[in-house]
Amino acid sequence: MARRPQTCHYSCSSTPASSSRLEIEIEATVAVPDSVPTSLSLPSPTETTDVLIIGAGLSGLMAAETILQSGHSCIVLEGRDRVGGKTWSCPLPSGTGVVDLGAAWINDTNQSMMYELAKRAGAELIEQNTTGNCLLQREDGALTAFPYGQTPCITPQIQKEIELIRDTAELDCQSLSTSRPQNAELDSLSFLAYLHSRNASPIAVANASVWTRAMLGQEPQDISALYFLNYCKSGGGLLQMRSDRKHGAQYLRVRQGTQIFAKTLAESLPTDTIRFGQRVVGITQVQKGVNYVKTESGLVIKAQKVICSVPTPVLKTIKFEPQLPAAKQLLVDSFRYGYYTKVMLSFRTAWWADRGFCGLAQSFVGPASIYRDTSVPEDGKWVLTAFLAGDAGRKWSGLGSQRERELALLEQLGAIYGDKDLPKREFVEALGHEWSTEELSGWGCPCPALPPGVLTLAGDALREPFRDVHFVGTETAEEWKGYMEGAVRSGKRGAVEAVKGLTRSQL
Repeated sequence: MARRPQTCHYSCSSTPASSSRLEIEIEATVAVPDSVPTSLSLPSPTETTDVLIIGAGLSGLMAAETILQSGHSCIVLEGRDRVGGKTWSCPLPSGTGVVDLGAAWINDTNQSMMYELAKRAGAELIEQNTTGNCLLQREDGALTAFPYGQTPCITPQIQKEIELIRDTAELDCQSLSTSRPQNAELDSLSFLAYLHSRNASPIAVANASVWTRAMLGQEPQDISALYFLNYCKSGGGLLQMRSDRKHGAQYLRVRQGTQIFAKTLAESLPTDTIRFGQRVVGITQVQKGVNYVKTESGLVIKAQKVICSVPTPVLKTIKFEPQLPAAKQLLVDSFRYGYYTKVMLSFRTAWWADRGFCGLAQSFVGPASIYRDTSVPEDGKWVLTAFLAGDAGRKWSGLGSQRERELALLEQLGAIYGDKDLPKREFVEALGHEWSTEELSGWGCPCPALPPGVLTLAGDALREPFRDVHFVGTETAEEWKGYMEGAVRSGKRGAVEAVKGLTRSQL
């Protein structure tokens, strides 16, 4: 069985060396021998397959389906007792539908693979509500209402300052390559230092800080400017990745929950393809086409190819023989999540809509950086989703009890909407998940990020196979990093790579 049972619950609870030193370490790596020493004691395999896939999230399941369609065999090892990885849909205790504890949005234009999968799964798609005003809560608690798609007009001058840094970041991200971003100046800066280098005003910095928190759970001083701008470029740009409208990253939700996608892919696989409760602890590459994968429970599978679909930080928990190349190991050691938790707050009515608001609120204060309306009227489900991210979210997670955490969010909503009692009166229940406790997800969500100085040095190794081991997952995608689209695209890519080294390919 899985290391920890995966049940729906609501619980809140190193900087790299200098660039020159890292370059020397990477360039001076001793060549890895073509095979492991014959004196090494190899375990007897319990099974043999063409391709062994680690992880039954969207990328791993898409890889499995693609491998099988090519005429080859595969086995998927999953440490949990469920499919889906960072897609996890759970019913509300009240019975008014399901909520997504992880990934929640797709669109029907530039996320073509997910839209096709949605049609195949029979997903009922709901457009994200953008009708009505949004709200901004500033650092002093002052509030500004503004129409969706416009910039908050605190004063004409402040509006210009916010728009200037937004447009500057958009131009800079559009100048980058999606696949191989190279800009030493940008990678030498944190995103906060980048904002200062572009003469951002204090309120423009506060506004842009919400981007890194809401999108990656990162404080702007902790993430490489190059990494963040390339992340935005992968989704078509900062504006498109932040958008809740047509073509935007947050355009469509799924009434049944997004875990339906993983379940649909899993159902297409032969029985017993996926082995649950099997956490991988070791990968031994003996020679070309001969690889042994060992699990914590003692299962050993021999495979010609291995596809790792787990998040990059999880690779720290797997022993590789021979060791990973220096550049790949640097990425494994450097990729890290920020703090990121979603809490769905369910209410008796859509009281915010009754007051002319769309439910989108942004806060410089916290505890939540962003709120979005994730209601499903057909189910009588009226929900605001709170995004607890970065330092403010981490501070909120330290509150003593679930009730204290709920009250902190309800009080923030009361302050934002100008009625301290209304959210509490209408409140029914809350459901969320603290992803930073999830070792099998790499201790975070939605996507790991890099600090300054790593991407230009080792970024080319991100998608590079290590002999017979291939690497997929949403952070390895060229398009739509951090999203379900990036996950399935990467899974397809990894499968095609793996099959090229096998026989009887039909791809």
